[in-house]
Amino acid sequence: MKYHENHLADYLHLLSKELYCPNCRSTEIIKYGKNKSGSIRYKCKSCGKTFSSLKDTLFFSSKINLKAWLAFLECILSGSSMLEACIVAKISTVTGVKWMNKIFKTLNHYQEKIVLNKKVYIDETYVHEDSSKIYLLEDIGKIKKVRKQPRGISRNKICILMATDEDKSIGYIVCHGRPQRKLVYNICKDHLRKNSTIIGDIDTSIAYTAEKMNLKRIMYKSNTYEAYENLEPVDQLCARFKFFIDKHRGFKKKFLQDYINLFIFIDNEKKIEKDLYKITIKLLKMMFEYSISSE
Repeated sequence: MKYHENHLADYLHLLSKELYCPNCRSTEIIKYGKNKSGSIRYKCKSCGKTFSSLKDTLFFSSKINLKAWLAFLECILSGSSMLEACIVAKISTVTGVKWMNKIFKTLNHYQEKIVLNKKVYIDETYVHEDSSKIYLLEDIGKIKKVRKQPRGISRNKICILMATDEDKSIGYIVCHGRPQRKLVYNICKDHLRKNSTIIGDIDTSIAYTAEKMNLKRIMYKSNTYEAYENLEPVDQLCARFKFFIDKHRGFKKKFLQDYINLFIFIDNEKKIEKDLYKITIKLLKMMFEYSISSE
């Protein structure tokens, strides 16, 4: 992957929000040259103070030019790990972590407006908790007492709800262990239309959601050929998520929802835009429009 022959100043048009003086909030401003990073400086006619066009953005006071940012984002959006993206962008892993946090902030509310309709395929998948938070049970062995993990789906596994209508998808952490019906309902109620049909396995948590929202429900018994044949959209979604999260293994699970947001953004945008560069520019624009003062 090569750098794009573009400079930060060439992307200032991505700042679609209205510029104003951060000191007195006046909109009577004029251009006042450029700073060392190439971003345009402005001067306020009201208070006389100068400020950068990147003020209040995630790129304010950034010393790395956009060539590295484009390389980093394209690697992440193509499914590469953060370490691989750092090598390509020629930045340290410490900087890479900071950049990932900026991406996470940008995508924090990405899923809020996603609404699934018509046939909605729903299932859950699981991710192991951090080793430092693993819960162990004491058991009597042949010689002495031993400590081991509980069998099956226990509190050591984080339950993630995945849903798709084949055009777009959502993904949210539900709880530890088996999905709780009220938590599943609280997620689904904001993302499912009233005329939708829920398609999934025989799960009481999904049944509760269908009953509360008065939705039609189609069920298939797990681990059967019928389920394999009819639940393929959500099974493939879960498989893609597992592949994605495996690329980023080693992160603290407190950032799990951030990684889910990133995965959903990549998965959804690939269905809209077939061009990786266009998806990169879209994310970059979202990052430019993110306001630090709104945090």
